[in-house]
Amino acid sequence: MRLSRVLLAGVAVAGVAATSSAFTAGNTNNATSDDVVGYMDYTATGVTVSNIAYTPLGTDASKLDMIVFTITEDATDMNALLTLRAGATQITGSPFTCGYEAVATTTHTIKCDVSNTIDIETITEVGLTVTSK
Repeated sequence: MRLSRVLLAGVAVAGVAATSSAFTAGNTNNATSDDVVGYMDYTATGVTVSNIAYTPLGTDASKLDMIVFTITEDATDMNALLTLRAGATQITGSPFTCGYEAVATTTHTIKCDVSNTIDIETITEVGLTVTSK
């Protein structure tokens, strides 16, 4: 009986590892034109990002209004969250819930509205997490 419990625990751990590695296998960032917001480090899990566009607030360009990620996967049945950090500290209000939009047959967007009070200059890390619903 003892052997079977150990075996089941090993199978459960192997299943988690397989799910985790399969889920994050496509993480890349090839953004070339819109990837400058202060000093930034970028991380994504669950999707392949080909571009990141930062939109400042219309009434105050020093504040962030929205970040739009262009992705290759169909994220219709997924949830997306944006996390922003200033150094090691998570910026208040994040993670922000993001919305998915099918744009074309090969590219789609994930739009993340933020609280409009975040100074662009303080952002040091941008994180996007996409998970199945």
